[in-house]
Amino acid sequence: MSEAAELAREHHRAFNDRAWSRAPQLYSPDVVMIEPGGTSHGIDAFLAHSQGFARAFPDSRAEITSLIEAGDLVAVEAVYTGTNTGPLATPAGELPPTGQALTLPYCAVFEVVAGRIVQQRVYYDQATFAVQLGLAPQPA
Repeated sequence: MSEAAELAREHHRAFNDRAWSRAPQLYSPDVVMIEPGGTSHGIDAFLAHSQGFARAFPDSRAEITSLIEAGDLVAVEAVYTGTNTGPLATPAGELPPTGQALTLPYCAVFEVVAGRIVQQRVYYDQATFAVQLGLAPQPA
């Protein structure tokens, strides 16, 4: 397994363990995260985003189901599961907890330079996210 693949796996382990102190070993200080809700720049913003999801879904876990690597790029397919029992920060403001369970498949692409993750691009279906939390109606 390559260094890049191991960093992607360690990223998921650190989130599941809520081991925020591992961040300096995993991420570049100017890490960029791009996801449907927006873009964060820098390790502090990256951690705030991750901690926000951990607060909104305290029982959450992110589990890799497949991993493909190509040099300094790693793509993972994974599933994020949890129950929304805490407030969820969104670009439009904070949403109160819904109490709903979430099972959200996603894809993340990690770029690694000099032994650190410099960029993470995350892709998931926002409609699935909203429907499962009861924020949007079930499709017909």
